[in-house]
Amino acid sequence: MDANQIEVLVNSIKTELPFTPPFQYKKFDEDPFPLSFSENVNYLGDWSAHCLQPFTKIEWFCVRPKYLKSVGRLVPPKVVSCEAEFINLLQNLKVPFQSQGDTILIYCNKNN
Repeated sequence: MDANQIEVLVNSIKTELPFTPPFQYKKFDEDPFPLSFSENVNYLGDWSAHCLQPFTKIEWFCVRPKYLKSVGRLVPPKVVSCEAEFINLLQNLKVPFQSQGDTILIYCNKNN
């Protein structure tokens, strides 16, 4: 994927999914952010973040198309998923991806 394709993907995520899924990203020569992303989280992804710019520096995204929604203090959180919609979006945009357990890995720019 090049920078233009990443921009189309990001815009589609913001407009076509029921919520913006949490994600981890890695830029070339930097550590992944956030450093830990091994479990479901209780926040949504900020796909409008300026930290993603420039798209040419992004090596990959690891997306968890679900989050934990708080139901109440005494009730365990509910897992809300948009995995089917997210995979359908990726396929419609012809974005290559790999499913790895409950995350989806999207390789972006091959080299810097």
